[in-house]
Amino acid sequence: MKTFDQPQRQSPFAVFMMFFHIFRVVIGQVWPAAIGLFFGKKENIGMKFLIIGGGLVLFILIKTLLDYWFMKFSIQQGQLLVRKGLFTKKKVTIPLERIQAVHLEQSLLHSLTKTYKVLIDTAGTDEEELKIYAIAAEDATALRHILLNAMQPRGDAEQAITTATGGNYETVSKLNIGGLLKLSLSANHLETMGIIAAFVIGKYEDIKPLIHKIPLLKELESYSDTVQFTWTVIASLAIISLVITMLISIVRTFFRFYDYTVRKDGKGFHIRWGLLQIKQKMIPFNKIQMVSWRSNFIRRLIGMGLLHLKIAGQDKEKVKLRLELPITSPEQVTAIIQTYQSSLPAQEEGEGYQMHHTYILQRAFFITLPFLLVLTVGAYFVWKWNALIILLWWPLSILKNWWYWNNFRFWISDTGVQRYASTFGKNEILLNWNNIQYVQLRQSLFQKKKGLVTLLLHTAGGKFELPFIQYEQGLQISDYALYKTESTQQNWM
Repeated sequence: MKTFDQPQRQSPFAVFMMFFHIFRVVIGQVWPAAIGLFFGKKENIGMKFLIIGGGLVLFILIKTLLDYWFMKFSIQQGQLLVRKGLFTKKKVTIPLERIQAVHLEQSLLHSLTKTYKVLIDTAGTDEEELKIYAIAAEDATALRHILLNAMQPRGDAEQAITTATGGNYETVSKLNIGGLLKLSLSANHLETMGIIAAFVIGKYEDIKPLIHKIPLLKELESYSDTVQFTWTVIASLAIISLVITMLISIVRTFFRFYDYTVRKDGKGFHIRWGLLQIKQKMIPFNKIQMVSWRSNFIRRLIGMGLLHLKIAGQDKEKVKLRLELPITSPEQVTAIIQTYQSSLPAQEEGEGYQMHHTYILQRAFFITLPFLLVLTVGAYFVWKWNALIILLWWPLSILKNWWYWNNFRFWISDTGVQRYASTFGKNEILLNWNNIQYVQLRQSLFQKKKGLVTLLLHTAGGKFELPFIQYEQGLQISDYALYKTESTQQNWM
């Protein structure tokens, strides 16, 4: 098997992948200016397109070739070494034990060229530490094997070798077409609508200065000013927007979770999914810091949800690297959680604990009401006294906060802490004491007056929060958490 002790370049096919990537980035930056230049004045459009387009393509091609040729990687003395750059030399040294996960991706072009894209993720960075755009399939497998073996505790070395040479894999879950359709139809379509709206508004701001220079856009803007926005027009636009959003959301979820398969061996979870672009990710058991699973209202009714494995070094910014596993039955949740913790505290401790009821008042009078008053004052100048209808949301928000407080529970056991929260959907999170790095007690002026506190348990994969609990209870839990952390012989990674 290849050892990568000698510096090597990516596969020559990486040039194509790198070219398309750089081309997309450059076009995303210059397209508003290009639109204004091409359509602002009609004379010599063909020549402008030839000169500017040809210049951009030539620039991208030269940059791609230089990036490809002067980028080499190797593994030496327990470190992954990456050298790149022509005029500005850059050397990246990654200790193998810092690597959190190794991901393989295979697009249609990768499949045709029998290559993989390799993403290597480490702790403490907001993006992938190393991205190899294309490498031969057998080399990608060998590289992942070497890196994953280096990530394992020494006691697991023999098990890692056995698995790599054809050991046993246990299938934890596999999403069939029926489950995929239910997952797609029950997606959060409002979230998709927000993403689309943010995208459209962002692009509109990019081209707004050019509207009056482009005849077509100028005519559309003038036409929109003459439209009478009656309730019929508004309702029609809302229905059309909702239908388009649902279609995009369904297609987006379908492609995101197609053929989603989770297997496990002695090292960790092996996850594979994708239709047009096949992705493979491996998460070692010892890198998992917390486990959470959630369902929206519809998925809760049909017994489905998403389970999130929070690994070390994975911040909220790393959206592309975040793993959410589709769950179609409670048995799948149990099978995955047992690799992290033997049992759930909720199963051991019965009723559990509740946060203090003043949470409802604090949210109602110090957060919701001031916001609604400011919003109402602003809306008064447009809607006059009709703006008071906004204040009707206040009693509804109190009811919503009461329902959240009534359902909120947390459980403490010898192995860890579990939290359950629910309004319409539900969200549960599980933390093992061994993964705690430090503990924080936080008090607002309101909480201090009421003898309450918010307890934060910080891990390498995020924080676990218990809000509005009694101060004495918070001290007891924090002391117990620190005791369990200090007394354990198990490493947090």
